[in-house]
Amino acid sequence: MNIIDVTLRDGGFTCDFDWPMEFAQEYYKLLSELGVDLMELGYWKQTAKSSNRFFNLNMDTIKEVTQERGNKNVSVMIDYSYCSKDLNDYPIDNQNEIRLIRMTCRKDMIDSGVKFAHSLKEHTGLDVAFNMFNTTNYTDDELDSTLDIVLKYDFDIIGFADTHGHLDLNVDIDRYEKRFKKIKESNKKTAFHLHNHTGKAYTNYVKCVESPYIDICDTSIMSLGKGAGNLKLENVLNDKNVFLLNDFILKYYDSIFKKTVSPYYLVTGRFGITDHYAGQAKENNMSMVKFASFCATISGLDRDNFNKNLLEEFLN
Repeated sequence: MNIIDVTLRDGGFTCDFDWPMEFAQEYYKLLSELGVDLMELGYWKQTAKSSNRFFNLNMDTIKEVTQERGNKNVSVMIDYSYCSKDLNDYPIDNQNEIRLIRMTCRKDMIDSGVKFAHSLKEHTGLDVAFNMFNTTNYTDDELDSTLDIVLKYDFDIIGFADTHGHLDLNVDIDRYEKRFKKIKESNKKTAFHLHNHTGKAYTNYVKCVESPYIDICDTSIMSLGKGAGNLKLENVLNDKNVFLLNDFILKYYDSIFKKTVSPYYLVTGRFGITDHYAGQAKENNMSMVKFASFCATISGLDRDNFNKNLLEEFLN
């Protein structure tokens, strides 16, 4: 199983993408030495959700983090909803740091998203991964019709994202293996972006390892990520490497890794909806029973796209 570690990218939501450079440099150096396949350092030149540099990456910041080691083991993420549509804003294959651009796309934007991602691959010459946002909210027909579109294009990796932590591969592995088998037959690699809102990230990882059709899983150190975080990197390393990682965790535990996960995330994970509703519920000090009743009313695109008016209407 190959690993893409997303501590700086997904974990950026915990610090407004304002990582201390010394921390980022130590992180990159250590994970390179541990043989982690790719490190996703942040979002490339986006400003919609943060003005800080790990949400608005450029080559200068990338080179400062990697100290120009030339390992070409860096991934960057773009969100099709917010990213620049000017191809000239993107890195090309004339540098030795970035290997992969990953683009995440919501299901209501697939038609235009695949065309842009294809143009991005042709323009940059880099590997491009197409990630389908929150596939647990797809019906089987939607998964199949979306894959029919995506598979027409020459992407290197096609990924499914468990964006809201609702996935349970102990129940649904057959559902996903059917689609991953189809992807593999088209000579593309497959990936799962796992979240831990319902505590199933590691058991889902085990099912991925057992599957002959899944190539890549995402991790983050200490599950540092949006909402309840991701599959823990320390849970998938061998004993020798995990002890080296633990020294790094200990050094930065109080300042970076120590966090409390809100119980509201468990509720949004159970219902498979965006965890922005959890933050809103916490602000309103809602009881778990009342919040669960509210979550049960959320439908359609509001499950993935936060609509702050829904809770206000529910409470009134």
